[in-house]
Amino acid sequence: MPAEEYSPLQQLLLEPGLESVKTLAELCHADRAPLATALLRVFRAEGRETELLRELNTAEIGRETETSTLFRAASLATTLMDLYMKAECGGFLQAAVLETVLRLLESKQSAELNPAKMDSLDDACNNAEFLLQILDQVALSIFTSPEACPRPVRYICGCLQKAAVAKWPDERHVRTRVVSGFVFLRLLCPALLNPRQFGLVSEQPSPSATRSLVMVAKCLQNLANLVEFGGKEPYMEVVNPFILKNKERMVVFLDQLSAVGDPGEPRILTKPDTAKELATLHHICVAHLKELQTVAKINQSIKTLVTVTEMLAKHKQKYLEMIRDGIYK
Repeated sequence: MPAEEYSPLQQLLLEPGLESVKTLAELCHADRAPLATALLRVFRAEGRETELLRELNTAEIGRETETSTLFRAASLATTLMDLYMKAECGGFLQAAVLETVLRLLESKQSAELNPAKMDSLDDACNNAEFLLQILDQVALSIFTSPEACPRPVRYICGCLQKAAVAKWPDERHVRTRVVSGFVFLRLLCPALLNPRQFGLVSEQPSPSATRSLVMVAKCLQNLANLVEFGGKEPYMEVVNPFILKNKERMVVFLDQLSAVGDPGEPRILTKPDTAKELATLHHICVAHLKELQTVAKINQSIKTLVTVTEMLAKHKQKYLEMIRDGIYK
């Protein structure tokens, strides 16, 4: 159906507070990927994508009881953040890690530290020295690149910090880890692990380069978590001095990255047709109608969503009948 047919659904989803969206987030785990894709496009068409991300992130922080598991599970909020950062942060990735990726792809020297994966144990010292050089290089690139990160993403990071600190005011590192969980765990480290998928290179790295990239990502992730390597992987402990000397820089970097008070003006050059996305959202509502009906008993907004979902289903049926009659008359 045309986009205007879905206008009542669109209005409900866009209502301040995003009650309908938050309910769908809780009910539609199995459909979170298509739900996230459709919602992001609908909200972007209105220049309200940062509101969508802020609201869902804040709601998830509100539900969480432990900082250690915050945003670790797959949810609508994390799926949206993954989609949004991957779409928006190409320039940031280039500034932060591209030089390192290219160096590792071109180098014949390995950064492997795991003895079980080395060609020869005699390589251990050279590999460690090379890895530490690479880590110094990539840390410098990352720590000097906050301005390359898009303003809306930085704003969302700032909102994450505020919400997390409000929830856990006595947790010393929560403001750092809530941002590093997205910027490193879900963006920079995945881009290092799969630079082709993130548009940094056109060719798949060699197995040797891939292992070196894995080592760098592993070290950066520990640094982002502000945690040194322990007894489980003794061969990684050579990296601990790097982590110790850069912990404070990591905290400062993530604070700088997040120090944006507003998302800036939304960029809407031409308003896209969101009929397809609204149809997807309606389809998801229909698929979860029983759960929505249960919630509707205690929630007026969702009662309206149920009514609109049922109404659109009837409209859609009429459209299909009209199309069929038009073809077969």
